[in-house]
Amino acid sequence: MGERRAAPSRRGAPELPSDDARAHAAPHLQPPRYHLFGGKGGVGKTTAASAHALSLLDRAGGGERILLFSTDPAHSLADSLGVPVGDRLTEVARRGAARLSAYEMDAGAALEKFKDEHRPVLAEIAERGTLLDEGDIDELLSLSLPGMDEVMALFELSELDRAGAFSHVVVDTAPSGHTSRLLRLPEVFSHMIGALDLLAEKHRYIVAHFARGGRARADEVDLFIGDLTERIGRVREMLHDAGRTRFTLVTIPEAMAFEETARYLALLRDEDVPVTDVIVNRVERTHAGCPYCRARAAAQKPWLARIARDFKALSLRAAPLFAEEVRGLEALRKFARATQDFVAATRNSTRAALVGDRQPGYARAGAKVREEEKEVGGGAGFALAPRRLLIFGGKGGVGKTTAACASALALARDDAGGRVLVFSTDPAHSLSDCFGEHVGALRRGVGGVGNLDAMEIDPGARFEELKARFRAWTDELFASLTGGSRFEVQFDREAMRELVELAPPGIDEIAALSVIADLLDADAYRTIVLDTAPTGHLLRFLELPGVALSWVRAFLKLLLKYKNVVKAGGVAEELIALSKSIKRIIALLTDAAACEFVGVAIPERMSLEETARLADALERLEVPMRRLLVNSVVPARAARSCDFCRERRDAQSGVLSEFRRRFARGVSLYVAPQQPREIRGVAPLREHFAAWREACDAARSRSAVESGAKKSRGGGVKKKSGAGRKSGGRDAMKKASAKSATKRGSAQAAGASKRRREVVKR
Repeated sequence: MGERRAAPSRRGAPELPSDDARAHAAPHLQPPRYHLFGGKGGVGKTTAASAHALSLLDRAGGGERILLFSTDPAHSLADSLGVPVGDRLTEVARRGAARLSAYEMDAGAALEKFKDEHRPVLAEIAERGTLLDEGDIDELLSLSLPGMDEVMALFELSELDRAGAFSHVVVDTAPSGHTSRLLRLPEVFSHMIGALDLLAEKHRYIVAHFARGGRARADEVDLFIGDLTERIGRVREMLHDAGRTRFTLVTIPEAMAFEETARYLALLRDEDVPVTDVIVNRVERTHAGCPYCRARAAAQKPWLARIARDFKALSLRAAPLFAEEVRGLEALRKFARATQDFVAATRNSTRAALVGDRQPGYARAGAKVREEEKEVGGGAGFALAPRRLLIFGGKGGVGKTTAACASALALARDDAGGRVLVFSTDPAHSLSDCFGEHVGALRRGVGGVGNLDAMEIDPGARFEELKARFRAWTDELFASLTGGSRFEVQFDREAMRELVELAPPGIDEIAALSVIADLLDADAYRTIVLDTAPTGHLLRFLELPGVALSWVRAFLKLLLKYKNVVKAGGVAEELIALSKSIKRIIALLTDAAACEFVGVAIPERMSLEETARLADALERLEVPMRRLLVNSVVPARAARSCDFCRERRDAQSGVLSEFRRRFARGVSLYVAPQQPREIRGVAPLREHFAAWREACDAARSRSAVESGAKKSRGGGVKKKSGAGRKSGGRDAMKKASAKSATKRGSAQAAGASKRRREVVKR
């Protein structure tokens, strides 16, 4: 297979250090080498990872190179650093001769590059191990593969590890549900390599029995399989070697975040991942006796106690809630300095919580939602009409689950004669945490509402059902194909069974799609409300119907082509039924009367940028977003009485204005106030939904806050927000970043859009 590369070749990537430079840096190398940051979506993983990478740079010796790498398909490194990054190694900071580079890998482009580089050997394996001809194999290799983001990320990391160019690699992982799949990929890929090896074994068997010399020589196929095996071994070491790797969990002191973090920690320990640290982000403090801040701190108190108790075996650190968004190199360094020992960092919050428990105000009055809703958004409420499908999506941690649950409750109340289902497609389910009761596979009458059901599927269990069907298909195919030949059974059937047994990348989206297809066919619910995974995996889910249809059509074409060899009546019938079901889903997703996508965001720049990229992708997929809910706006009443709350709201107002400008066409913007307590249970969810209002003019809203503050203080207001001052210098970066992000994945989305149009025509 030729000589191995020292590093992946990428246009625009800076030249990697020479051996002499690496030797010079080696004395400064300190374990661990790999620093992985993970947790629930939206808790600050990217912030913590970026801040840690900068801390490593600030302590680095001369000549050291540090890499900040993202495995999340919805990358946010550029948004966090305030520097364009994209699909290349990009130097983002330096200190003397030490340098920090960042890399947001385009998984789709990396997969195409991998297939192009190895297409001949992949085709050779398929040709040796199957009856397919060159044209069949080429068509199959051209199809998209769902869920390959994680695979390509691991492969790229293994290549960087082999090059040995970086003294430290900091990894910003995808949200917990999908990173848990990433951690299992080495085992999955080992099985996949085993299946490829079985396909190649038939060729070796023939050569060994009929060629001179009586044994097969290693060729390019064997070298390729050996190289893949070596890569997987390096990835396994990288993920599990406690001497080289440290995994840091990031969380916030709220019920839903704590529960998901606890489940994630248990899974990581089961997988033998060396978890060493927990960073508790956004710890609230009191500010000048503000009742709103006291109420927020009081709500965090029990979860800070649970974190201290349940995670005591780990190194605990905490970071405070900042008035302004942590974004840009200096803000990230400030975050790193403010992240300190958990006990010291939470002492103020605990004391505030104890005081807050004894005082009336926000915590007792439920935030006076009716008053706050007029201050945050002056328009109409959020009207709901029964639709077959109502989808809530957006960046992790913006409140998608609470929005989906609150809307499902409102729909069930307004349409007492129809049944409503709220269904989670996120592998890290939170419906149970949100309703405050166990949901599981199916919970009827959730929250005591008779016509509302909830569902959290187990992707593994669902895939076992699908595999049972695939096994039957495989056995039927080989029974008709082999006519009892032991030779075929020994190799082809074993290889196919090995592939069928895999839990493939994209299993979560595949399982969710199959359940939705069954639910739509059963027609038991008037409306299905989807609580989706964060942006990157949401888009993968929405692209999956088109991808799946392409594979089904390819298999049907092969069955038709080889109908004289393969008697596959049952298989063909199943595939035809599956094709019809997928077409119905595609037609539904693109039918504005039957399906609505509601975006959810928070008034922060990183959320704004990711929401804009999501909206562009949705337009290309022909599943447009017509309404956008911006959550967690600081109430005006709190801003009038507290300098810290006013600073937060001032910073939010600037971002809200940008939301209005960027989504001025075709999108209705709604806002919801940040509640003083966590939204959990039926009553808080109903209260939350009642507070959603169409946004009034952001500048007018800010002016009202400042006017009220002047009256309450009898003087001028000192504006402390730096959002406006800092934004001017970032315009060029924003444009470059948005252009780069829009370019990423456009080919895949355009292809999916084309397939959807073809289906609708048919």
